Amino acid sequence: MTGAAPPTVPEVVELIAAGRAELLDGRGLNASYRVTWGGRALSVKVHCAERSRAAEFRRIGRVDSALRGAPWYPPVLALGFHGAERPRLVVVRPYAPGTPSDDARRHIGGVVDVLADLVARAAGVRAEDALVGDYASPWLEGAPSERSLVDPLLTGEWRGLGRAVDAHLGELLDGAARLTSAEGLLVHHGDLHGRNLISDGTGRLTVIDWDEAGFSRRPADAGKALWLSCRLGRGDFALDPKATGLFLGRLHTRLGIPYSDAGDLALLGALWFLPRHGHVTLLGRRDASLGTWYLGWVLRFWTRFRGNLDLVAEIASELEAGGR
Repeated sequence: MTGAAPPTVPEVVELIAAGRAELLDGRGLNASYRVTWGGRALSVKVHCAERSRAAEFRRIGRVDSALRGAPWYPPVLALGFHGAERPRLVVVRPYAPGTPSDDARRHIGGVVDVLADLVARAAGVRAEDALVGDYASPWLEGAPSERSLVDPLLTGEWRGLGRAVDAHLGELLDGAARLTSAEGLLVHHGDLHGRNLISDGTGRLTVIDWDEAGFSRRPADAGKALWLSCRLGRGDFALDPKATGLFLGRLHTRLGIPYSDAGDLALLGALWFLPRHGHVTLLGRRDASLGTWYLGWVLRFWTRFRGNLDLVAEIASELEAGGR
């Protein structure tokens, strides 16, 4: 690594426009690139126009201030808007070399360590309401509206998904509400899954893709990570009993989360798998196949949901009875 100063946002955009950046794979709404500057590999995230607002700029900056120095966090090197008619938010960070994981079960210890560090680094953090929110917020603040908006998409082969939403939405909201606190904030990554966990082969873990980063009033990262870290494999939503027990046990040890909260944690995390009209629509604009891929993906989650939820409750009960 050289001591060269990182590029500015206009310089990075110029590299991308000149074809001197590598477009990285991904199914998200934002575009990711790898560029080389001064002999150093950098990661560049260009947000879609719909997600390039002033609040996003402030949120990323505030999270960066809270997390700088964490060994698993790639700090912001440049942050700003580019373009006149529909400005895009551009974020430049160090590129994390290594291998993403298709099976996050082997990183459960590291994920819980990150969750614990996020809690510690949030101590004393204050943020205005515009910077506070997570995947559960739209449903807790306006479930009837969210359900009505997505209804036109849940026809034909997706009627089963609509029935699943209606069958489970009430209990999901109740579980999330029980874990919501008006006191204090948590730093929220928003998408802690295997492909966002980069291992360099020495045991060092880097967490990438801070697109959804912000602040939350509930353990939303832990709830989502329960589902994404403990499944049998990428694309498979059957929970692994051993991994689930390890995850809940480490959460209890590191964060003090009671085993009696495990069911609510699973309900909170499941809110992320409810389809939202805006998300599906934006995916379809990027690639016509992504919207239908996503609906099929979350439908697979809901076909296994009840059995998985029972498994979480059973394992939590066993751990509590065993005094672990």
